[in-house]
Amino acid sequence: MKHNQKKTAFLVLWLFICMLVCLGTGLLAVRRSEASFYKRAAVMAACAPEKAGEMMRSLKREQPEKVEKGEALLKQYGYEAGLFTRADSAGLLGILLLFFLLLAGGGALWYAMENRRHRRRIQELADYMIRINNGIYDTGIGNREDEYSRLQDEIYKTMITMRESREEAKRGRKNLAESLTDISHQLKTPLTSVSLLQELLEEQVKDEDGRQLLVRMEQQTDHIRILTSALLTLSRLDAGVLPLEKKEEDLQEVLSAAVESVRSFTEYKRQAVRIQGEEGKRLCCDLGWTGEAIGNILKNCSEHTPEGGCIRIRAEQNAIYTRILIEDEGPGLDPEECRHIFDRFYKGKSQDRHSAGVGLALAKSLTENQNGELRAENRKEGGARFVMTFYAKGN
Repeated sequence: MKHNQKKTAFLVLWLFICMLVCLGTGLLAVRRSEASFYKRAAVMAACAPEKAGEMMRSLKREQPEKVEKGEALLKQYGYEAGLFTRADSAGLLGILLLFFLLLAGGGALWYAMENRRHRRRIQELADYMIRINNGIYDTGIGNREDEYSRLQDEIYKTMITMRESREEAKRGRKNLAESLTDISHQLKTPLTSVSLLQELLEEQVKDEDGRQLLVRMEQQTDHIRILTSALLTLSRLDAGVLPLEKKEEDLQEVLSAAVESVRSFTEYKRQAVRIQGEEGKRLCCDLGWTGEAIGNILKNCSEHTPEGGCIRIRAEQNAIYTRILIEDEGPGLDPEECRHIFDRFYKGKSQDRHSAGVGLALAKSLTENQNGELRAENRKEGGARFVMTFYAKGN
């Protein structure tokens, strides 16, 4: 409101100045015309002093009968209408031009200052929104009365709402992580008891049917243990409480650790795992959790690759990112699987029925929490390809 009042007062003052300039210019023109007329009358009186009285009387009153006669005499000597006012007009136009330039310059300066103020104010509000998006909730732009005050107030209200929503979401994720941690600890005792009972039953059960039941019981127990561990890790990632110790690691060591973690699966199906392009490359990551993410992808590839098949790992690196490509020799992914393969508890058509359905979701979360991304696609030659990209700092 105050800013609008100031702007209105400035415009009124500007119009008043323009009116004064126009009035002053008109008065100046009259004065210059009077002075010019007086000088020319004095010259004429000096040229014919014996007729000065008659000439002065003629100048004071209009005599239409003598105007035409006088104009004819002037034309004989080359004097046209406006000859005596051209010099005065030129001077007057010069003064008007000077005033116009001053007014135009002042207006241009005012416009430039207003335009600069608008740009700075808009940039200030944009920076304010960027700080809010980065989780920095402050009121550093201050309170000022201008045409952006209402927008600033709405931004502030939105900021408060976003802060409360974000804090509420963080509390919710943290509570969920704590609840899942408690559940995980509570499940450890009965799972341990079940494992001990299985060992005792293995010593007593001799028939084949009984042993098959024990094997199935052991598989289900392992399934519960893996699912509990994966859910606990995912909830801690969501809550932002999973410690990731990122440091420079030898990429060959990271990939070798991941391959070793699934060796029992690949050896059981007589599958080969070939690594290419990892020599001399380093990756800023958490060695343990990155190995877990790659291991989950390799396990998925092993499930879909036929016995005696091959899983290929290829590494690429440049100044912007480090990319790990993992390819299998399975049937590939249909469009539905491509859309949902990283969803939690999603199982594809060819998924192992004992799979928990959270391994790839965990791999994606671990990758994204280390400034990376994970996607899946089909190979032209057949089979699926998982592309894991870790971006360098600042990208």
